[in-house]
Amino acid sequence: MVALAACICWISCAVALKLEQRVQAHRHGPIWLLASGFSIGAGIWSTHFIGMLGYDPGVVLGYEPRTTLLSLLVAIAAATAAFLLARATPSRWAGAGAGLVLGIGIAGMHFLGIAGVRLPGHFTWDPALAVTAIAAGCLLSAVGMAIHVGPAGPRARFAAATVLTLAIAVLHFLAMAAARVVPDPALAIPQLGLARGVLAGGIAAMMAVILAFAALTLMLDHLRRINVALARQSHMLREKTLLLDATLDSMDQGLIMVDAGGAVRVCNERALALLDLPRAMMQAQPSYRAVLRHEASRRERRLTDRSSRAWIERGEAGQTQVHERARPNGLVLEIRTVPLADGGFVRTFTDITERKAAEAEVARLARHDVLTGLPNRALFHETLARSLADIALRGGACAVLYLDLDGFKSVNDSLGHQAGDELLRRVAAGLRRAAGDGAVARLGGDEFAVLSDGGAAEAAALAERLIALFDSPFSVAGHRVGVGLSIGIALAPEHGMDAEPLYRRADLALYRAKAEGRGTYRIFTPAMDEEAEERRMLERDLRQALDDDTLSLHYQPQVDGYTGALVGFEALLRWTHPVRGSVAPSVFVPLAEETGLIVVLGDWVLREACREAAQWAQPLKVAVNLSPRQFQKPDLPESVLAILAETGLSPDRLELEVTESIIINDMARAVGILRRLKGYGIRISMDDFGTGYASLATLQAFPFDKLKIDRSFVAQLGTGPQAAVIVRAVLSLGRSLGMGVVAEGVETHAQMKFLTEEACGEMQGYLFGKPRPIADYAAAVGAPAVAVAAGSDLAAAG
Repeated sequence: MVALAACICWISCAVALKLEQRVQAHRHGPIWLLASGFSIGAGIWSTHFIGMLGYDPGVVLGYEPRTTLLSLLVAIAAATAAFLLARATPSRWAGAGAGLVLGIGIAGMHFLGIAGVRLPGHFTWDPALAVTAIAAGCLLSAVGMAIHVGPAGPRARFAAATVLTLAIAVLHFLAMAAARVVPDPALAIPQLGLARGVLAGGIAAMMAVILAFAALTLMLDHLRRINVALARQSHMLREKTLLLDATLDSMDQGLIMVDAGGAVRVCNERALALLDLPRAMMQAQPSYRAVLRHEASRRERRLTDRSSRAWIERGEAGQTQVHERARPNGLVLEIRTVPLADGGFVRTFTDITERKAAEAEVARLARHDVLTGLPNRALFHETLARSLADIALRGGACAVLYLDLDGFKSVNDSLGHQAGDELLRRVAAGLRRAAGDGAVARLGGDEFAVLSDGGAAEAAALAERLIALFDSPFSVAGHRVGVGLSIGIALAPEHGMDAEPLYRRADLALYRAKAEGRGTYRIFTPAMDEEAEERRMLERDLRQALDDDTLSLHYQPQVDGYTGALVGFEALLRWTHPVRGSVAPSVFVPLAEETGLIVVLGDWVLREACREAAQWAQPLKVAVNLSPRQFQKPDLPESVLAILAETGLSPDRLELEVTESIIINDMARAVGILRRLKGYGIRISMDDFGTGYASLATLQAFPFDKLKIDRSFVAQLGTGPQAAVIVRAVLSLGRSLGMGVVAEGVETHAQMKFLTEEACGEMQGYLFGKPRPIADYAAAVGAPAVAVAAGSDLAAAG
């Protein structure tokens, strides 16, 4: 019975504490608080009377019903009061105080229970042991309740239940040990009241209630866990649903999901906007066809089942499909259909209108000139090919006009590239007006092409109209700009039925028009092909000349203007062809410039001139011309320095002659290169001074060592008064700037006399010697400087 009493006591305490914690945590009403008080109170009462069932004083015992019931109520009331006090101000001390209340309630219940016992005799008490029992019970109750109001958890609840069980058991059994039954034979056997069996039944009833509370507690805990899990899942599902809805509505793509039965399960806002579908599509419908039929009846939307259903009808089963479709409102959609395993499908709609427009613009730009908006070479080629195919099929004729602006480079050089671009736009607009839209193309740079219907007469008439457009100057960047137009014409079918031969022959005719005065047109003739073939052969031979050692240098003397003494030579390139003989520089130098060979030739001339000059006994200078193509080399200063190091020529004996066109194209870059060359000790001379566009600005940008007066001014001395004024001005300018002046092209004594009187520093021309191999001047380069006899070469100078 003692073991059973302890077990029942612990269970009732644990159940009561669990119920009380639920009351506190979930703010349940007073009924649940009373249930927790009832549980522990009933447990205390049951523990007492289970112990009493095991108590045998040697006499017959009975129990007075009202006192016994009152002891139960005292236990329940004390437990309820203790729980109320513990939670009023949750703390360890409040818990301890509540434990004292509970301990007093346990003692009150115990002694009331003893008072309700009926037996033939009476109890006597050991006062010390009884007080000890009450004190021990109160102390242990205080500890147990202090643990209970502390941090919650299974371990804390187990410890609190155990300590409270000890409090109840210790108080009961110590108090029973303090009691002694003194039989009194004189007393008649009293009315025993409740028999032991009835008491046992009451105890069983109390235990059933406690166990019911325990079961209820377990069930509530289980339900709470389920509710918490369901609430958490519901919250997560709600968040995911909101996130999915937000994602669907923020998608740049429209999306529709249709199940196997044809019902729309998902449809986002973007799909409604792109496809102009009814808003009812946003909700699950028994069938999208029914939705469309219903909405089609509304006037304001005017959808039809047939037209709208096409956007969401199922495609072929089992494969992803991607295609494009244009909407009546101008949108272009990319439609991707992905089948689902259950027989439904997901279809996305992407607005690719801007992308298609961009692709179209890229395609247009690929076939049109960005600057002028005209068709480019590729589109013109396609147009010409179609025209030629039509002529081959139906007959007829057409002409290709190859156009090139005369004087455009000078506009770029003098006014800048922006002005040049504006001029090209104005020219393009004029050509389009004269020839018709679609017939004119820009091939690149200042070259245009025009496709003309008809034969030679129609092409010639169109060419004359186009050339007439340039009779008046253009207004560009606030300047009046005059340019001309040269045209070459090739006819189909006379000159070919393929585009490339017609291009080439129109280009040959253009070359002839430029060679014969510019501002005119020429129609291709077979003789032009022969000339072109001759130029190709000459170019081939010029490339081979470097390997065949048929190139050589001739040297023309330069003399001091005061003493006539020889001061140096200008190195000039010459070519002796194995079949043609001597080829004039005016023939092969432009060809080399045109083909880019001039860079290789220029390097060869510089190296050979430096090598030759390094062998002269006299420290005469050697002048070498730099071509515009050479000057474009980014490593030009390093190349020149390497040649000087290789040949052993002192830098102060080398004079590089440059034209003003080299500088004017990119002045900052050109001046930087010239300063580096001059920093090495090399002399820099401006050739053909006075024939450029901005000579004074060039002189201000870079301090040249010498200026070379162009031979065109020297040739007119004595015949044209203006030439004398210009030469005097150049000589005066040179003296003012501290620059030497060289007059080239001196051929007469009168020219020499004028230049000498005007204090010209140096002279060069046939009067002092023609360009000859250096061997003809061997005596001059090997002997001390001598005065040059006017009118004779230096071949005999000594």
